[in-house]
Amino acid sequence: MNKNKKIFAAAAVAVIVVAIAASYYLTLPAQTAQNSLLPTGEPPQGQIRVTGNVASEKTLTVKDLSQIPLTNVTHTIKGETANYVGVTLLEILNRTGASWDSGLINVAASDGFNKTLNVYQAWNSTQYPGSEIILAFVKNGQWMTSSTGGPIQLITPGLASSYNVKSVTELQLRPWTINVSGAVSNPMVLTGENLTNFGTETVQAAFAPGGEPQRTSNWTGTSLWRILQAAGISQSASKITIAAIDGYSRDFTVAQAKDLNIIIGFKENGQYLSLMMGQPFRLIVPMEDFKWGQYWVRWVSQINAS
Repeated sequence: MNKNKKIFAAAAVAVIVVAIAASYYLTLPAQTAQNSLLPTGEPPQGQIRVTGNVASEKTLTVKDLSQIPLTNVTHTIKGETANYVGVTLLEILNRTGASWDSGLINVAASDGFNKTLNVYQAWNSTQYPGSEIILAFVKNGQWMTSSTGGPIQLITPGLASSYNVKSVTELQLRPWTINVSGAVSNPMVLTGENLTNFGTETVQAAFAPGGEPQRTSNWTGTSLWRILQAAGISQSASKITIAAIDGYSRDFTVAQAKDLNIIIGFKENGQYLSLMMGQPFRLIVPMEDFKWGQYWVRWVSQINAS
């Protein structure tokens, strides 16, 4: 090997060594931050099953949970303030294959006690750092045990104390529902499974969300008017109220519901909506005068005729 080739080989080796070292040190802070939230020693032998509206049922041990990105929350329960470390409920749903149309989450304890939340609450809590809904397994720097509410406890900042379920053993997911009610002869409960019984269509429409650039996409869903016809809307009805699970709502006239080609949408450009976009169901109003986000109700849970 001549001198130039030796120099080139040495340089190549040096570059590889530097790259490996850089990769190690770049990941070290994240690993250190993760580990610093966990106590020493092996985690307790707790586990949680995720069942229902998921691709396949899964069981996660406390050790499994401790390998997922952690969140710490300071929360007061019945006058006791403590620091809890765990995994956000949303992260669990993402990692266990929750179906796109999941809605309700029944959280069950080992003694049979249970509480029901919804997917919107799980997502919305993550928009406020320090107030995330988590499945905790560390309390005040110690692994949680049955005597301290563990090995796994649901921690729910902002909700009633009874929602902080101790000794959680199962999350059962159920489909999101849209209740069609009011001045109709055939009230209905819609889910992702039966919504398509009324047909689907794809419309191209401009959408102008607040704080983001306008975009034009292909939106897929089911005709609002077709749903209302199937529900037997009364001839005396004059208003249609579309309400979201967070309480937001918009009113449309019956004529608008019939003539504007409004759909209950669940896909954008062939992909299911994200939770930020209103998963699973969002109102789509494909008209220039109604392209603004305020009309496109996210997380639709009620259709009421009056």
